[in-house]
Amino acid sequence: MSATLTMKRWARRILTPPLLLGAILASCAAGAAEDPALAGLWLLDAERSDSPERASRRALRDVRRLMQPQGNAPRTNRGTAGARAEEVLAPLSPPTRQVSIELDDVEAIFRIDDRPARRHFTDGRGAVIDSSRPEQTIAAWEDGRLYVEQTFHVGTRIIETWWLDGRHLRADYEARNSLFNDPVRFTLRFTRSATQP
Repeated sequence: MSATLTMKRWARRILTPPLLLGAILASCAAGAAEDPALAGLWLLDAERSDSPERASRRALRDVRRLMQPQGNAPRTNRGTAGARAEEVLAPLSPPTRQVSIELDDVEAIFRIDDRPARRHFTDGRGAVIDSSRPEQTIAAWEDGRLYVEQTFHVGTRIIETWWLDGRHLRADYEARNSLFNDPVRFTLRFTRSATQP
């Protein structure tokens, strides 16, 4: 089987139908307006933000519980369930200090803390970031909000919604995986840095 056919089958299996894909593509087709005010350097306001760690604890418990052997199944290393739980949640890595956002007509570039830049097309085009450990990403504007949806090789799908709430930047996160009983949800809030890059 060719690598291209394998990738197409993989994409159909885990990306269709994505949670927001229909809404995102519809808004792209309608020419949804972007909000250039999102661009700039933003500092995390930890006091006004939810704790991603606290929001993730229940999902970690769900994965560990599912990975534990049941009944007469052979016992496995306790660390196996914990390692699997950590792997499934590893893609969920929100900012811990700051985020810098650059925008142009078809792309949004995120620089989160000191990590490499994340580039997302904002015209509805999807992109495979890493073909060896497939990560699919799609982004688009809808009603002044920037939606970014990423699907990772471990089956985790993360939807980020970036928008201005008054003078503050708000990021709503939702992470889903078939191993979670409920999605992981939390909100981060940012203030604009006085010293823009």
